[in-house]
Amino acid sequence: MANAILNTFLGALVTSVAVVSTTAQASAQGFTNSYAPDQWELFNSSPAFLGIDNSQITIGGIPLEPFNGSVDFTDAPDSQTLLGSDQSAILDEFGLNCSNVQSNLLFLCDSSFTTVFVTIPEASVISFSWDYTTNDILGPAFDPFGYALGNFPPTSSATDGVFTELTDRDGDVNQSGTASVEVAANQVFGFQIGTADNQGGSAQVTIQDFQVAVIKPDDVEPKSVPEPTSGIAIALLAGLGLRISKLSRPDKS
Repeated sequence: MANAILNTFLGALVTSVAVVSTTAQASAQGFTNSYAPDQWELFNSSPAFLGIDNSQITIGGIPLEPFNGSVDFTDAPDSQTLLGSDQSAILDEFGLNCSNVQSNLLFLCDSSFTTVFVTIPEASVISFSWDYTTNDILGPAFDPFGYALGNFPPTSSATDGVFTELTDRDGDVNQSGTASVEVAANQVFGFQIGTADNQGGSAQVTIQDFQVAVIKPDDVEPKSVPEPTSGIAIALLAGLGLRISKLSRPDKS
């Protein structure tokens, strides 16, 4: 493998290469335009009943739609607030809890996630700040917040998204931070709260300072390749990197 890479690099030393640099140009400040509230969709996962109308699930004839996470755009375009699911709050209305609910409804005390998502029209860099709090008595470990990124929406059976956790599971019940994410054109980006057991209290996060900068390629300029010794060093490092590097995905919640 290293020899093949080395030969490729040495062959390239007699030619020149084109290097494309990129710049990011602001396209959205706050939840406006392609990121206005009506462009986002809310999804509450239901691991037990994929692909059916969950509103048909009832307790005593009263419809029960799992799960009950929500999003509030009242303060848009400045911010949005995502609320994680806590199905035990609804069970309380029926005098039930996760200890005494009938077996066919135990899935209500299972894990789920709540995502508000949008399709990114152009390759962009998304940046935002977040303020998180959870009422869960067991803390943020049971209600992690982060963002999801993939090629399909979470409503699709082909979902391939990866959840990147932003909260510290061992941290305080109140946390905050900033993030910057590079997203390809037509990818699906979402803010997500995971819920480990749908009981004990919900988490919520307010997203603000939301900005999207479209990535535009600069003019392509020919650049000379490295000197032969540099090319060899790069080739050897590349060969070594291919052998020992490993991309690991963050755990999903």
